[in-house]
Amino acid sequence: RGNSEQVRRNIFSAAYNYELPFGTGKRFANVRGVAGQLVGGWQVGGITYLRTGTPYSVPFNATLAGWLGGRADALRDPRLSRSERSEYRWFDPSAFGVPAPFTWGNGTRNMLFGPGDIIFDVSALKDFSIMERAKMQFRAEFFNMPNHANFGNPSTNISVPATVGRIFSAGAPREIQFALKLLF
Repeated sequence: RGNSEQVRRNIFSAAYNYELPFGTGKRFANVRGVAGQLVGGWQVGGITYLRTGTPYSVPFNATLAGWLGGRADALRDPRLSRSERSEYRWFDPSAFGVPAPFTWGNGTRNMLFGPGDIIFDVSALKDFSIMERAKMQFRAEFFNMPNHANFGNPSTNISVPATVGRIFSAGAPREIQFALKLLF
């Protein structure tokens, strides 16, 4: 695949749903009437993803006519320790150089990995009976609930020194939506 959803080294995903123990016939707040209808019947659920980053290569632009660009020469290990990495310097750009004219660089394909993702999507919902065969469902959905910044891969072309190694993109911020759904 030629896009950013290439092979990730590790992916953890979990989907969950839980009916809260409140309301009529439940362990807590076991009350009848309007109070029981308001506090009972709530469900919470969600989907969680913890994923390592996607791989990328470090290219360069050729400057001579007839010389095709390609991967840069790796002069040393470009990886930075976790404490050294930031969105301003994800890898060490000085660890790469332009290969000799009309040669291929020795940097391997997909030799580095970008930042991973931490995604918590959470929902809360409640069904209200409105007729014998119909229900109204209230939904509150929180995408990226903790508002964690999930950064994209860094800029990698060593021919653009002002941007190489820097991250300029991120996934969606927290989004919240409310909905009413008629079930019949």
